[in-house]
Amino acid sequence: MSRKVKPPVCSVQYVDLGPWGFALWWFIILAVHLAMFGYNTAYAMFYYYLQKTYMYLTFEYYSIGMVAKYHHTIANVNAVMAALHGGCILLMICGSTWQRALVFAPLSQENDSIPKLGRRRSSADAYDMNVLNNKTPPKAWPPKFRTVRMYSKVWGRQGVLGVNGVNFHAILIARELVETAFQTQQAYRMSWYLPRWLLNRFYVCLLVLNCWSSIIVHALFKKNEAHRRFACLLCDCVLDLISCMGVPLIVVLGYVGQYDVEMTGFDMERWYDEEWTAHALNEFQIVLVTSWTDLISRTVFSFGLIATTTSLKELLRHAPVGNKRIACVADDIQLDKPKRIKSNNNVTLNRTQKSLKIGKYSRHMMLNVMHLFFAAWGLMVLSLHIHASLQPQLPQCTLQVHPWALTKPACYLTVLDCYQLSMSGNKSEVEEKWSEFDRSSVVMLVMRHCIALEVPDMISDFRLISGIKVYNSTINDWGASAAITSTNHPDVGFLFLVRVNMTDGLLPEGLYNGDFPKKLYDIEICYTNLHELPGDLDSIWNGELIYIEYSQLTSVPLSLINLNPTYLALTGNPIVELPPEIFEIPNILFLGVGSTLINELPRNVTNLSSLLGRIYVTDTNISYFWPWIDPFMVEKIFLSRVLFVGGSTYCAELEKINNGEADSFSVQPSSEYSPILTNSSEENREVILQTVNCDIYYAATFYPIDFEDANSALS
Repeated sequence: MSRKVKPPVCSVQYVDLGPWGFALWWFIILAVHLAMFGYNTAYAMFYYYLQKTYMYLTFEYYSIGMVAKYHHTIANVNAVMAALHGGCILLMICGSTWQRALVFAPLSQENDSIPKLGRRRSSADAYDMNVLNNKTPPKAWPPKFRTVRMYSKVWGRQGVLGVNGVNFHAILIARELVETAFQTQQAYRMSWYLPRWLLNRFYVCLLVLNCWSSIIVHALFKKNEAHRRFACLLCDCVLDLISCMGVPLIVVLGYVGQYDVEMTGFDMERWYDEEWTAHALNEFQIVLVTSWTDLISRTVFSFGLIATTTSLKELLRHAPVGNKRIACVADDIQLDKPKRIKSNNNVTLNRTQKSLKIGKYSRHMMLNVMHLFFAAWGLMVLSLHIHASLQPQLPQCTLQVHPWALTKPACYLTVLDCYQLSMSGNKSEVEEKWSEFDRSSVVMLVMRHCIALEVPDMISDFRLISGIKVYNSTINDWGASAAITSTNHPDVGFLFLVRVNMTDGLLPEGLYNGDFPKKLYDIEICYTNLHELPGDLDSIWNGELIYIEYSQLTSVPLSLINLNPTYLALTGNPIVELPPEIFEIPNILFLGVGSTLINELPRNVTNLSSLLGRIYVTDTNISYFWPWIDPFMVEKIFLSRVLFVGGSTYCAELEKINNGEADSFSVQPSSEYSPILTNSSEENREVILQTVNCDIYYAATFYPIDFEDANSALS
């Protein structure tokens, strides 16, 4: 019986490259692993130390990203991904060093050339064939052989998950379904959060091209299966790389120069610039992990890169110079069967062949259906993006974004500039301008230069706002029906009233509703005609940071003290006398009462707050201090300069003593006054200079009014 050898079947395919081509792709894949290793490592380090920075306090204040207790989990996930990419790097470098040629792994065979394929198999392969030819029962196979065979069936080139296996396209489609879902979600979030048109368009174009790549690649490489698979994997790899690190990295690079290393955050003044703040609040939503789904998607992209690069490595192979083609290698030599075959075997063979044809046809049809599905998905994404981009630009939308599937323009930052819009600010005018955009998308609301501002009930539609600012305006009406409430504005965190006149100098009803927002901790009022606060304000507001500067308060309202603020500034108010309770607020850290009409601090402060760290009495007529201030000075001496009195009578006397123009303060040391601050001896003068700050710079308002005027003044 003759046993004639058939030609090899094209079951295993390679993309054969010359030395330079292979070296180029070797370095490209190495660069991908290096980039991901560096990115995941940096991201892990960032989350390990984020909680210790000032930047985290601002993120927490604006509710950006996940809370601190999850930071180590996020860091650990990124550390694992960095380790996996690091392992791939080590395999490539160590393998190349071991074999003295560019390879992807120590035991890799990429450097085999086409002529070697026809040579005799290795001793291991010969041993494997010997075991199979002897028809040794599987149970009798050596453990190493069973392990290798099992690995080959699953992860081998033609295994279930192999790059040349029959399930390659099915597995690729399943993986792309998951990745495309996450990438579409990312594109949708970018349409909400990123006002950068170029970056949005670039990412959407990549996503759409990736969806269409299946059809395009199959059309271009119809006869070259290896090139087809290589192109599919390459498209997948590029989009995964940009999704995982490209977009966040581009956003972060815009803020690197603005980061203050010593402060471990961004300068506080920047957060008063509504346009910069709106950009930051938007774009940090893309950089930081905001949910578990977000973390999973980032992990999927990173792991997807490992999977695609692994498959690319298996497809690429050295070939002799000048022989860059698809190579086919038979897994096993197929022998002719005897010509005489029994009828029942013939029937079985026909049935098997028919079944294989049906299975192959079904897989082919399913593949075509999925390609059409991806094409339709890409068309849908492109249509949504084009529809969003056609929304008109509005002058009141200073920072306009283009979310998908909205019928109106979306504004992240809305600035109602009455001067620019040629309006006075009455209800009908405000309603007309606010009705032109989707109010549910607004995160920051600014109203300025309005000579007769009337806030309509429509403000209740701004459900996502995190802050409200009114600048250089006269508020004629802000009634209870248009109140800021926890129900309608659950996330609002700050309220700024700057250079504002209020009816009768009273706080508008809309700003102290019983359902006051629970997150509204920061209330800053500067240069207003406010002269009185509601007596029950402490039962409504919950502010931790209260600035009422250069207004018309003649006394310190008890309701302010009962609010138990952390920061309290009453700079510039015509206050003549301070109550002792203002220094006894339990949680107070900073107290500012500079530029007031006080001549002295309260005499009987019996329970000075232990947390109080700084007292500002700049630009006042204070020339002496009472004995209760001494324990504060001694306890806080390590903080350096905790009493700010620049521009005061006391500092004028201290300067004369330092210049030799006087020998002592106007008040002589005694038990009635502060022994430390009235002792002008040279030994004690060093103590005074360590604890007292006479720099007039600190006489400025806590609210950065000069910065605000420069940004918001009429132009």
